[in-house]
Amino acid sequence: MNIIYYQTKTKFINTGDALINKALLDTLRNYGILKCNCSNDIPGYFIKELGIKDSEKIQSKTEFGFVRTILKDAIHSKKENNNIYIVSGLGHNFGGSLKKCVRNLIASVIFSIYHLFGVKTIRIGMSIGPVTKRLAFTEKIRGYFVDYYYVRDSKSLKLCHDIGIKKAKLCPDMSWIFDKNLIRKKNQNNKICINLRKSIFDTEDDKVYQQKMIEMCDQIINLISKKNDEIIFCYQVQEDKDYCQEIYNFFKNKYNCKMVAHQIRLSDAEKTYGSSDYIISNRMHSLLFAYKYGALPIALIDSKKHTKIQQTFDDCDLHELIVDIYSGTKKEIQYIAKNSKNLYKKLIEVEKQKQKEILAVLDDIFRKNNRSRIK
Repeated sequence: MNIIYYQTKTKFINTGDALINKALLDTLRNYGILKCNCSNDIPGYFIKELGIKDSEKIQSKTEFGFVRTILKDAIHSKKENNNIYIVSGLGHNFGGSLKKCVRNLIASVIFSIYHLFGVKTIRIGMSIGPVTKRLAFTEKIRGYFVDYYYVRDSKSLKLCHDIGIKKAKLCPDMSWIFDKNLIRKKNQNNKICINLRKSIFDTEDDKVYQQKMIEMCDQIINLISKKNDEIIFCYQVQEDKDYCQEIYNFFKNKYNCKMVAHQIRLSDAEKTYGSSDYIISNRMHSLLFAYKYGALPIALIDSKKHTKIQQTFDDCDLHELIVDIYSGTKKEIQYIAKNSKNLYKKLIEVEKQKQKEILAVLDDIFRKNNRSRIK
């Protein structure tokens, strides 16, 4: 039997993180018994949003309590012939703060202990870069003790190989397997959804970037909207709320505008995205969430710097859905509007392929050597 421990700690204020975590959790239940970190520092609303069952909760006062539970299970599993796994890694690893480097080194020690007790470590669903040399070095050390190391785009894969993590492989972003049985259909509702963050990285405040983004967003609205279209402004991350209000104020006297007052959550996303023809965003998991409810994504980004979105879309041959804030052209935007139905169909075909690739990776991890799969 497979017992799969899940590291639930992530950026709790981001619905995109809830999206990819829930997608993976729902799928992992097909491979074994799931046990999730629900320690005191993980908000109850986030645990509820992920749909973690009471029987799957591992509650402890600290992170090390979760580690102790895994090691205790590993000792018992030797007698019962169970396979123990610990899954973590979803999100974006970048920068090089001392805190991140220390965390990597602590994780290296913990993972080495896991290894001694026969626990398999899985790091999956991550993009990486840009990183400092210091963070790259500590990530390499951490990588020594990881049994399965998967990143979600080809640029991250190249970086991993360059810094010495040769075992790294590619597995698509987990958002592709969210709600995979839902029927996909392109919307035709005369509404456009706008979901923008003010910077590529949360620590930046680039006024030139913000001005160019608003100018290009205005141009896109002009070219793809029809008479009396409603422009809906919303946010998926709590820290985007003020900027959402700011751009709403900029556009409200120019178009028929509406602002969603609350943060878009997994539970109510269909209400907003399911009534929109398009989603214009520089948040990857706004783009890769809204399409599930029929909104065609338009990635409004700095293509040279926003590598997470740029590379993900390039890997999927969806470059037509990218509009660069500095070099985007009227012709590119008109192409999207004219071919929206075909582009949506192409996106859904990409989704099906990425789902197959993700499941193939998980099958390889959990079914290798004839390990049993829970039905």
